[in-house]
Amino acid sequence: MLALSSVDPEDIIGPLAGFSVLAVLVGIVMYLGMLALMLWLFYLVIRTAVKNGILKADEERAARGFAAGPLASHIPPDGRAGYGPPVP
Repeated sequence: MLALSSVDPEDIIGPLAGFSVLAVLVGIVMYLGMLALMLWLFYLVIRTAVKNGILKADEERAARGFAAGPLASHIPPDGRAGYGPPVP
């Protein structure tokens, strides 16, 4: 039997050094992958919220009688513009 003092530490640490580098690389790839996944999910949630908000605003505007769309007229159907009484 070999005594523990007769084993060269380089014989043990050498092959294990490659595994530690591989473990670090796998950890970095997993970290970046999770970060990318979180950012993508955050983007999808925000995009859906904005789309639903725009659709809800268009529905409310249509219910009040305003035309929808970016080039729509901002004058109500009764012809009054603004908040005050009509100007004679």
